[in-house]
Amino acid sequence: MKILEKFKIGKCKDIPCEDGWVVTSHYAAVVDGSTAKIKLAEGQESPGHLAMRLVCGAIELLPAEASKEEVLIALTRTLAEDLTYSKSLYRPTCSAVIYSRYHNEVWFIGDCQARWKGKTYHYEKRVDHILTDIRCQVVNHYLRHGSTEADIRANDKGRAFIYKALCEQLHFQNDPDRTNPYRYPVIDGQSIDPDLVPSLPIGNVHELILTSDGYPEVHDTLEITEQRLKEILEKDPLCICENPSTKCLVEGNRSFDDRTYLRLEI
Repeated sequence: MKILEKFKIGKCKDIPCEDGWVVTSHYAAVVDGSTAKIKLAEGQESPGHLAMRLVCGAIELLPAEASKEEVLIALTRTLAEDLTYSKSLYRPTCSAVIYSRYHNEVWFIGDCQARWKGKTYHYEKRVDHILTDIRCQVVNHYLRHGSTEADIRANDKGRAFIYKALCEQLHFQNDPDRTNPYRYPVIDGQSIDPDLVPSLPIGNVHELILTSDGYPEVHDTLEITEQRLKEILEKDPLCICENPSTKCLVEGNRSFDDRTYLRLEI
């Protein structure tokens, strides 16, 4: 595998980016650490950054022929064995999209994205779709009742409205209850049901793109993808129409979320 383009940047210049990427002889991956839901001490590594860093390191050590199930177990064990946040309710968590060269498949653990042959694949969590809709409705309510765009970007009352639910949705992470329609897979130290992790064969593909969900649209080059992000944020900085999201473009930030783009020649 040859890296054609790579790019990673945090949404805020003062906070370390919780995205990461790794390319070995056998695997390529983009890993997206989940935003912290706890207050951090100055200089403290966030749970999302810790999860991303440990998982990227574990992917580098994976055996070439490991099955999806074996990879899920290995990455889960990596976080389960780390005790940095063992006393915290909000455990280190990350999503990942992983390409296995041996199996010629892409595995989606959470909401990272992949693109090949002109098509983007993205598996959104059902609970995120619901909370995004609620936030957008709340923001629109405040806009209709006197709040300005600047007010929302300085104090996102829509996100504040759903914040407790964003914290509590961790109870849906890797829930073993198969009747729960809101359960979803992430890497968080708990067992991951392989059936929740889509596996897509890519066939005879010469280029593969992996990204985090910090891109509302993924295109065949970094330049076009970045340009579209810029246009979308200019039109919709509140992230309620062009790019509905659980958070907006906070005043002073680079984007609404961390982002990573990795384009490979296979």
